[in-house]
Amino acid sequence: MSAVVETGPSPGSCGCLEARARPVRRVLVCLDRSPFSQSCLRQARFVAKAFGARITLLHVMPSPPGAREGSRADALEWEIAKRETAQYLAHTRDSLSPMNDTVIIELTQGSPAEQIVAMAREIGADLTILSRRGERGEDGDELGSTAQHVFALAPGSILLAQPTGSAQVPPRRLVVPLDGSIRSECVLPVVAELARHEGAEVLLVHVVTDPTPTAVLSDPEDVHLAHALASRLQANAKRYLSRIGATLLHEVPIVETLVLLRAEERQALLDVAAQQKADMLILTAHGSTCNQGRAFGSVASYLLAHAQQPLFVLQDIPRRDLDPVRALRHNHVARAPLGARPPEGD
Repeated sequence: MSAVVETGPSPGSCGCLEARARPVRRVLVCLDRSPFSQSCLRQARFVAKAFGARITLLHVMPSPPGAREGSRADALEWEIAKRETAQYLAHTRDSLSPMNDTVIIELTQGSPAEQIVAMAREIGADLTILSRRGERGEDGDELGSTAQHVFALAPGSILLAQPTGSAQVPPRRLVVPLDGSIRSECVLPVVAELARHEGAEVLLVHVVTDPTPTAVLSDPEDVHLAHALASRLQANAKRYLSRIGATLLHEVPIVETLVLLRAEERQALLDVAAQQKADMLILTAHGSTCNQGRAFGSVASYLLAHAQQPLFVLQDIPRRDLDPVRALRHNHVARAPLGARPPEGD
């Protein structure tokens, strides 16, 4: 079953833009032959089975050496690497049996980020799966440069797989942040589908901002009012999550709720994911404020950059509304056929 939610404008939404969680029918899996990409395969197998989606396996090779760039030995080495990579992709497709009849393999060349984006657009990928770490990203905690560029340009939803850690695949515990907006609730049908498929537990989380005294908030009476409001918001959030959880219980076996009072919402969500031993974080790309000029809102962007658990960010802005906005800021990226040489002199 594909999950789709459509609503009209709601308080705090993107004006005339409707909230819509795209169905997951086509999944693009980015592989670089590193151990890190194995985590992408495990996530792809799980997601494809849950939604009955088709998988495209993509590997991007460096461009072949030009006449002025290398020797015949370099060209021969590139051809050998191409054949080995083609065999790797074929073997990987076969390993996805019995679903390999719905798996397509693609081997391209050029800049990994540009080619991933081009392929995602070409096949109309609803979900792009890639690893936090690339072939050269073994050290440190920073997000790989390829992943950063893909987030900026790729259409559709993103599943960021983690190369290490104790997260189970398929996930047994899903953490779902909700900010109270209809837009953030777009993720719920997807959560229900994933949880029902494997009997996973669901934890719904809402973070209330804890007022921090500043030069603006310094008067004792104002501080008292701010804390009183935060207390009321906590009570409202508990009722809200309880209502959402009761509805979800018709679809999934176990639903829990958690309301937190924290100074910083984004870090609080990371802390909850670690403390609750989440196997996956799932949220929409935008929340109540929804800046339609950005592919991902501030919370989703922060989690993409810092989460240590697998992270599924569901794109809630329709492609027709999102792509034109981003096209104004980015040049068109064309997919390079394998074996074509880049233009010389540029």
